[in-house]
Amino acid sequence: MIELQRSYAGPFEDEPLTWKPVRFDGGQTATLVCSNGHAGLIDEHEITDDGMVSPSVVCTEDSCMYIPRICATYRLE
Repeated sequence: MIELQRSYAGPFEDEPLTWKPVRFDGGQTATLVCSNGHAGLIDEHEITDDGMVSPSVVCTEDSCMYIPRICATYRLE
């Protein structure tokens, strides 16, 4: 399991392996940044009250060599 820390940085200043809550299409979700700095929206995932993300998150950047790219369980701290 990969635990991501919440980011309090300004827009476009997020560090790798961080997340930030956002509103998208009227719902509450989050953005996250993989270890290579690629940002993504968790818009087709469910986030439980304890922070578990399902299904697994995949970095969608074609050039990303982030190892958990295939399948990773995330917990938003």
